[in-house]
Amino acid sequence: MAFRNVLDGAASFGAALVTSAICGVPAWFTVVAVRAGLAPTWAYGAAAAIGVVGLILTVAFLRKGLAGVAPTRQRRR
Repeated sequence: MAFRNVLDGAASFGAALVTSAICGVPAWFTVVAVRAGLAPTWAYGAAAAIGVVGLILTVAFLRKGLAGVAPTRQRRR
């Protein structure tokens, strides 16, 4: 039973890593594009929005990982 919780926690840590990459990379490149003059200034808002959503999801997955909960579950098995 404990080994399953370790694997579920590892899966949640992996989900946190993937989530931060999926949300962080586009946000970062949007900021770079605005600074380079390739995108309008209002794109900062979109970058901030996707960054905040990514941060919230990453923290949620990290908390699940520390608790040994799988990414798709609310409680331990």
